[in-house]
Amino acid sequence: MDHTVGSEGVITRAQPILDAFYDEVVACGYQPLFKPTLQVAKTPGATRYDPVSHAVVLVPYEILPPTRRAAMDRFAAIGTLGLSGREQYSEVFNQLLVAHELGHWLQEMAQRPINRWQAEYDANRIMVAFWREHPSPSASTEQRLANFVAQAPDTPSPMPTDAHMDVADYFVTHLSAIESNPLIYASFQKLMVRQAVAERPIPTFCELLAITWPR
Repeated sequence: MDHTVGSEGVITRAQPILDAFYDEVVACGYQPLFKPTLQVAKTPGATRYDPVSHAVVLVPYEILPPTRRAAMDRFAAIGTLGLSGREQYSEVFNQLLVAHELGHWLQEMAQRPINRWQAEYDANRIMVAFWREHPSPSASTEQRLANFVAQAPDTPSPMPTDAHMDVADYFVTHLSAIESNPLIYASFQKLMVRQAVAERPIPTFCELLAITWPR
């Protein structure tokens, strides 16, 4: 199967996001040691920031297995933007989450000791702030974020009622089990985004950058 079109497409859509994010970091008064790049995965996996290659690794829809495509169809049906499974995948994993992964790049620049909850939650806060300050012409940022966190009405909370600890401690304590279950991990990510969206007063991108990368 030829994946060239899909590979070129994800780069074309994601590069302006990376450029705007980097330019915003510089505008906030920072001088990163390097500008990250984009890479396209050749095998299915998760969107991620790779600190070895200093790149955000994007996975084209075209290489997803049938089970993952079916899951994206279900995700799109639950979503609020009326997208197809392919469109929902591109919207979330190859566009919105580019800013999340660049949040992990900022954490690499900062070299601060943080646990996994802090890393993921802070990257989500940065993602929310970035998109609020760089809205898409196709839909408002709040609509896009609502589409991202949408879940079926009967979806249970990822937090057990008898956890006897707050969500951050639970996430760190049970990280291996959480990561082994993609649905549970996704539920925690959506929970983080909901918290970031609801934060008041609304922090600016530069304010969150200063917290992530204090000088």
